[in-house]
Amino acid sequence: MAKCFRTSAAVAAVMAGSLALSGCAIFGEEECDKVITMNDLPAAVKVPAEKEIGGCKVLEVEQEMEAGKVVYAITYDDAGTKMEVEYSPDGKLLSKGKE
Repeated sequence: MAKCFRTSAAVAAVMAGSLALSGCAIFGEEECDKVITMNDLPAAVKVPAEKEIGGCKVLEVEQEMEAGKVVYAITYDDAGTKMEVEYSPDGKLLSKGKE
């Protein structure tokens, strides 16, 4: 009985992890934001983002779903102006402007 319970618990944990990783897409939502850190960014995004932002203070980093596609958005303070850059997972700059 204990082995069966452990197996069921393991299956439940894997299913819960899958739901968490797939996020809102499972529920049919087109847009979904997940707060992450700069260290969580893929290297293809982190390197150009750090270069673009320079020494500015990072306010928020998000992994977003926009129209079914992953977008990484970094909001930062540039001398008192709240700015945002968005990147595709391969590091292509999608947008840059005031937040």
